[in-house]
Amino acid sequence: MTLRQRIEKNLLFLAVTGYYLAGYFWINEFTAGRGDLHSVALPYEGQLPFVPYFIFAYLLVFAYVSAAYLAVDDLAFFKKVVQSFLVCVTFHFVVFLLFPVEYTLRPTLDYAASWINKVVVFYYWMDLPYNSFPSMHISNVFLVSFLLNRYRPGWGKVLMPVAILVSASVVLVKQHYIADVVSGFFVGWGVFRLVFGPAQTRVAPPLPTPR
Repeated sequence: MTLRQRIEKNLLFLAVTGYYLAGYFWINEFTAGRGDLHSVALPYEGQLPFVPYFIFAYLLVFAYVSAAYLAVDDLAFFKKVVQSFLVCVTFHFVVFLLFPVEYTLRPTLDYAASWINKVVVFYYWMDLPYNSFPSMHISNVFLVSFLLNRYRPGWGKVLMPVAILVSASVVLVKQHYIADVVSGFFVGWGVFRLVFGPAQTRVAPPLPTPR
């Protein structure tokens, strides 16, 4: 990449990050004051254990987003990465506004009981229990897994298993319903196919015709 291309890449990354942060937190605050909230909890889902140490797997989403920025060194491909995030985030925003879901299974934690409780309580405070369905957390990790595997075939062998771990974490730290996770996966996959399309297969050139 030339210096000019790197500046353009950085500006694109900052723009899509600002769009995501502003929209996500505004909708979260807006939804907190609404009365038409829904639940997509499955029967007995509330009996699943709360495992606070999974918060570290949960936070891996930031590593995925960083990887999408750092690993792609081709501006044309990076523009498609940005396009895919814009489509994904915008789709989530529309669903959050039209079908607001509240996550109601968070435990009441004693902030002073342990250091891990402090981490989880801080995240609960920062991220209100709305913007739940579909899970943008899961959409992002699978979207990055798919697009980076397209950029560097073989990376999916590492990224996909970790994305599955992140999927388990959002349920076990009581941030998302199982339905949020399943729908989030399909959003990530659908956006990837929409923006990047099917993988192109190389066709061998025809053999020369003998004279």
